[in-house]
Amino acid sequence: MPSNRLKTRCVLPAAAAIVLATHPMILPVHAQIRGAGDSPTGLTRKNAEAPAGTGAYRLHSGDQLVVNFRFTPEFNDEVTVQPDGHGQFKSAGDLKLEGLTIPEVRALILAESTSKLVNPEFTVTLKDFERPHIFVAGEVITPGRQELRRPITAMQAVLAAGGPKEDAAMGRVVLFRRIDSEMSEVHILKLSSLKTVTRAQNDMVLQPDDLLLVGHDHLQTINRYIKTANLGIYLQPLSSSPVF
Repeated sequence: MPSNRLKTRCVLPAAAAIVLATHPMILPVHAQIRGAGDSPTGLTRKNAEAPAGTGAYRLHSGDQLVVNFRFTPEFNDEVTVQPDGHGQFKSAGDLKLEGLTIPEVRALILAESTSKLVNPEFTVTLKDFERPHIFVAGEVITPGRQELRRPITAMQAVLAAGGPKEDAAMGRVVLFRRIDSEMSEVHILKLSSLKTVTRAQNDMVLQPDDLLLVGHDHLQTINRYIKTANLGIYLQPLSSSPVF
C-alpha cells in the first residue's frame, strides 16, 4: 500500500455528500489503516447512534450485512445479526446491531474502528433480511413455515398449507402468539364452519411469528399463557426449520 495512504486525509466534496445521503443502503466512507501518531476521527459512539431519518429499515435478528473496505480488504466482513442482536466485525469488534439503520451501523463501525483504521473507505450493504413469517403445524398437507407477503387469516394459512387432512379437528385450531422471548398467548379458533360469516367471527388475522396447530383431536388442557420454550409439548415435528 502506498505510504501516502497512511498520512493523507481526504474530504468528500458537497456533491458526494448529497449522493451518500440519498443512498442509505450502500454508504461509502473514506478510510485508511491507522498508524502511530494519527489522531482519532473525532466521531463518538453518541454521534454514531444518532437516529436516522424516519422510515429507514432497522435491523433484526437474522439480517445479513456485507462490509467491504476499499484499501484494506483484510477487514472485509459478512456479518449476521445474532439472536442477541449483536454482530462481530474484524474492524470494530462486537457491536449491538438490532434496531439500527444501515447509516447508523456504518457510523458505529467508523467510530469503533479508530484503534485500527484512519478514515477507512468502506461500504455497508444489507445482503439479506429476515422476512416476516408464520408456522402452520399438525394435520395439514404441507406443514411448515410461510412468509407473510400480505395480511392473511388463520383459515387462509391452513389452506395455503395444502388444507386440513381428513381427521383434522378444525373446530379447535390452536394459535400460539408470542408475547416476548419467554411467553406466548394461546387462542382457540373454531374454523370448522363453512359459512363465511360464522367462520369470520372465529378467524384471526395472523401476525409475524404466529404458530398455528391443527390437531387431530382436542387437547385436553391448555393454559391461556404458556412458556414459548414449552411449545414443543403441543407440536408434532415440523422439519429441520426451527420454530421461533
